[in-house]
Amino acid sequence: MSVKCRLLNGICRLVYGSEYRRFMSVKNIRSEQERYLLKLLCTNKDTVYGRKYHFEDIHSYKDFAEKVPLTKYEDYETYIDRICRGEKAVLTAEDVILMELTSGSSGGRKMIPYTPSLKREFQRGIMPWLWDIYNGVKGADSGKSYWSITPVTQGKSFTECGIPIGFEEDSEYFGKAVQHIMNALFAVDGSVKFASDRDSFYLDTAAQLLRCKELTLISVWSPSFLSILCGYIRDNAQRLSDNLPEKERWEFFRAAENDRFDKIFPKLKIISCWTDGSSAEQAENIKKLFPGVYIQPKGLLATECFVSFPIVGEEGSRLSVRSHFFEFRSLADEKIYTADGLQKGEYEVIVTTGGGFYRYCTGDIIRVLEVYPDAAPRIRFLRRNGVSCDMFGEKLTEDFVRSVLLKLGAENKFCLLAPEGNFYRLYTECRDISADMLDSALCESYHYNYCRELGQLQAAQVCIVSDEPYKAYIAKLADEGMRIGDIKPCLLTCKSGWKPYFVRGK
Repeated sequence: MSVKCRLLNGICRLVYGSEYRRFMSVKNIRSEQERYLLKLLCTNKDTVYGRKYHFEDIHSYKDFAEKVPLTKYEDYETYIDRICRGEKAVLTAEDVILMELTSGSSGGRKMIPYTPSLKREFQRGIMPWLWDIYNGVKGADSGKSYWSITPVTQGKSFTECGIPIGFEEDSEYFGKAVQHIMNALFAVDGSVKFASDRDSFYLDTAAQLLRCKELTLISVWSPSFLSILCGYIRDNAQRLSDNLPEKERWEFFRAAENDRFDKIFPKLKIISCWTDGSSAEQAENIKKLFPGVYIQPKGLLATECFVSFPIVGEEGSRLSVRSHFFEFRSLADEKIYTADGLQKGEYEVIVTTGGGFYRYCTGDIIRVLEVYPDAAPRIRFLRRNGVSCDMFGEKLTEDFVRSVLLKLGAENKFCLLAPEGNFYRLYTECRDISADMLDSALCESYHYNYCRELGQLQAAQVCIVSDEPYKAYIAKLADEGMRIGDIKPCLLTCKSGWKPYFVRGK
């Protein structure tokens, strides 16, 4: 490994180490969290939102819970419109420096306001996580890293008043202190973000990765994205071999043909990606593509907030108690708990952040694995809450669909249930499920069965998908404007029009 990489990573370790020690020194979570909350409310008391909910009269968490309501994204849309038109001090006293786009596979696009405070809150989670990797995974700090960059084919864009939409460089997440260092350590530069189309994005990304002989860390969101990237390298091996010295080409062809990407990137030490919830199946595929490489489950983070990060050798991830103010709604009794009051069980995450979201219900369901008297609790992401489809009153939920598919024997198979006019169609790899079996199982839901009896819904259908269904799934959502990095596998969607993507070539 080059001396330059070791030197630059060493500088990063010094910067990250101080934040890691601050995180580990938190012994009184209640005090740490309440101090953050009261400071944030004081700072933003003269904003439009702060005046509406009387932030100046809030002196404790009890006051906060009584005066400020629980919220969802729709509650902020009018405020965000005002920010986009140039109004100041709407949600935060700080100016909004950019709007980041996010979206779900079942819903529309959202704009999330980013302030300097919100960026720092993300860094308070990113830095201790990376420090732990550098110290817990031998060799991870001796080379370069690949951080997935979502292509932006439509070019740069701005709000009505000129606020940028989207980060221009992913290294901006790391803060100014190490941004230039990280750019030098990236195996793939930021130019791929502005590829003219998806093929150009994959081609340029793959070519740069193959030229990098010191790749030690890969960080992506969805494992399906990494699987598709590897598939692109395999299917375009001849085209990509021009980037390699002639003596290396035979070994490259053989490794690509056999899906042995550990041979193509022999210095790779760690892959960070989603492994929980609906990403579990694709994560298993990554293990097959990279045998012997440490696959670290990501913590829970979203465009709106940084919730948790993993520690090498631990199950789950630690709540990032220095990032935001956290509340949790128990699925057992519907009561709201603060971070210091958690017990083992399942909860929905609620956050208050420096970006101007207050008591924001994220929809992320976690399980608390362990609580400690003087350290951050350990959690694991389970699933998204509230994913449902309801055209005629059938009230289908993803949890119910998951139970149906398990009964039908579709575990570990690609499945997506989607509405098409007045019926549902299941796109799946599983050839053992008939339309009658599917419809009968869905009729176990009272509301779905009632809609069928009334004739509002016709019988469900089954469509066997072509090869590489995850690739087709991502292609449709990307064509509709979703960022590739935002796309998560799901079992139920409210979107229709999938068939042309899933049956190509048939």
